[in-house]
Amino acid sequence: MKSRITTSLANFFKRLLRIRACHLKIFLLLTLFSVTHCKFDQIEQPGHAHAGEVIEIRVTISDNIDETTNPHKGVLCVLVPEDWAFVSANYFSTIGNGEMQYSSEWADSAEACYPAADFDGRMKWIALISDTGYTYQNNPQVLVELKLRVGYSEGCFGLAYLATKATRDLICTNWSPFSFPHWIGVPQECDSSESYQAKSAPEWDSLFNRSSGWTGSDAAYSIPLSGYDAPSAQMDEKTLFVFGDTFVGEVDSLNHRRNTVMIRNSYGILHGKKPHKEKIDFFWKLNDQGKPASVFEADTPQSNPGDWIWPMDGICLNDRIYVFGLRLQSGATIFEVVATTLISFEFDSTGNLFNYQHIDAPIYYYDITRQAETVLGQAVMVMTESSGNPFPDGYIYIYGPRSLFGKKELVAARVLPEDIENFSQWTFWDGDGWVADITACQTITDGISQEFSVSPLQDGRFLLVFESGGKVGVRFGESPVGPFGVQYMVYDCPELNENPNIFVYNAKAHPHLSTWDEMLISYNVNSWDWWDLLSNADIYRPRFVKLNITGKTSPVKMKYNHIIPPIDGTLMNYPNPFNSLTQIRFSLKERKQVNLSIYNILGERVITLIQNESLSPGVHTVLWNCKDLHGSSVASGIYFYRLQFNDGGVYISKMALLE
Repeated sequence: MKSRITTSLANFFKRLLRIRACHLKIFLLLTLFSVTHCKFDQIEQPGHAHAGEVIEIRVTISDNIDETTNPHKGVLCVLVPEDWAFVSANYFSTIGNGEMQYSSEWADSAEACYPAADFDGRMKWIALISDTGYTYQNNPQVLVELKLRVGYSEGCFGLAYLATKATRDLICTNWSPFSFPHWIGVPQECDSSESYQAKSAPEWDSLFNRSSGWTGSDAAYSIPLSGYDAPSAQMDEKTLFVFGDTFVGEVDSLNHRRNTVMIRNSYGILHGKKPHKEKIDFFWKLNDQGKPASVFEADTPQSNPGDWIWPMDGICLNDRIYVFGLRLQSGATIFEVVATTLISFEFDSTGNLFNYQHIDAPIYYYDITRQAETVLGQAVMVMTESSGNPFPDGYIYIYGPRSLFGKKELVAARVLPEDIENFSQWTFWDGDGWVADITACQTITDGISQEFSVSPLQDGRFLLVFESGGKVGVRFGESPVGPFGVQYMVYDCPELNENPNIFVYNAKAHPHLSTWDEMLISYNVNSWDWWDLLSNADIYRPRFVKLNITGKTSPVKMKYNHIIPPIDGTLMNYPNPFNSLTQIRFSLKERKQVNLSIYNILGERVITLIQNESLSPGVHTVLWNCKDLHGSSVASGIYFYRLQFNDGGVYISKMALLE
């Protein structure tokens, strides 16, 4: 039944104690949802630069989880055009100041997580590591001042930033914030109108800003009750919103939650496609004492006492609604995912459920050997004729994350609509085709959040929406199973700047409430401090943004016009310092005879890399593998490289070989 509650102030304190116990769940489920602890607060870089110029970039990073046991160095990686070079970097913080040094090992690690080839153009990773490791507390903030030398390629370049602790198996996880693109033009600024950027949708935020009854939740999946999932001009559509943990009670004039309880799940029905407050009704059950209770209970044959349901995505087929459920169990110290379920029901004229069925669904798999957890049902994409989506193939695609040491990988299944309850007919993507074994699931892409969405676009591409590092991110795919391209961070969630305890998570799209030109996207807001949720009712409710995708087939194109340097020389090597290999670059404004040699600190020639070669105008790169003319490895120390032209011009520079 549709419910409105009133509870006495005396009962509030009793309920508050019960609510306080739920705080454990919020904190511990961060593991399930891989909330990012480290984040970029600010990235300041020039909008344009000139070839050969040294630019300064300022990156501010914070971590809201204390590190009191093991001192860790910090790592900052920057994706830049391949002919750019690292000059210097320093860091400043409340826990210490120092220098950052180039690290080829961490550059390789960044490349393994985010291959430069996946980005437009010829790019490479520069990785820097702090000279000292620290323990810390009280949410430290670190400012890195980085200097880079711009190369001689012209165009518009999207730089990427990646931060992590110098510890194993962390850089590829959601703990390590990734931010892309940050555009810089050489020599002119980029046309910002061409890049993907989302903007806030306050009218949709306001829909869920309530002062009585339902006052906040997470999840917020949307399901069109007509079954028509694509954008359309049909304005009398009804939308089912399915919510996770829900506050039911009141919000006072000070924006405090009062007379409040939290239930595991609830739902709402929006009449029409406009976010009018008077057009949405919220629903929950009442228990035997007349108190608010969850709509969906863990009542399947395999459920155990104490289990509960976290609703996931769903679909409407022939007026029957199907919602996937995540069944969890409460232990003494942690909440554990144990299974998935499938809930189905219909609505009566008042919006209440009838003909309700709840079954166990064998679409959860835990790989003990890899310690990897696969959960299907977090995102559903309908590609039937009746869905209205372009290029239908008749299938329903069901997606989920495979969680592996904090990293979340995208996996998929599919089924025909008539077989949605017949799990023997489900097939799973194994990287080459569709097979009947869920254990054969292969990764489609990674870097997603626990909740996300996959939606077809009018031009035949597929939009993957997720949250990462406190930002809303997207990838574009060529098919329902990819390949999906590089991730673009399209919106910085501003709530993170309001309170250091706040975190954001689980971005997803709502295509049937969107247009083909502009996608409506939501994300969730929560706090590490349970009491924030009671003292500030703005925190725990969904937020919405709109992503304009009009006429874009890809973000800003990177173009590389290899120009002739205005002067000879501009000698540099990268990396410097180095420990196994370095690249020496120099420029020529016209064809010349060239000699390039390496000398040790005593002035003795170690090796000649170029001897009396006639080279064309442009920028040239020569590799030195730290060996002498006899092929033996040289000792660590200071070396000089000397560039000489046949017209008498000489350029000398210094480099350091580390052990």
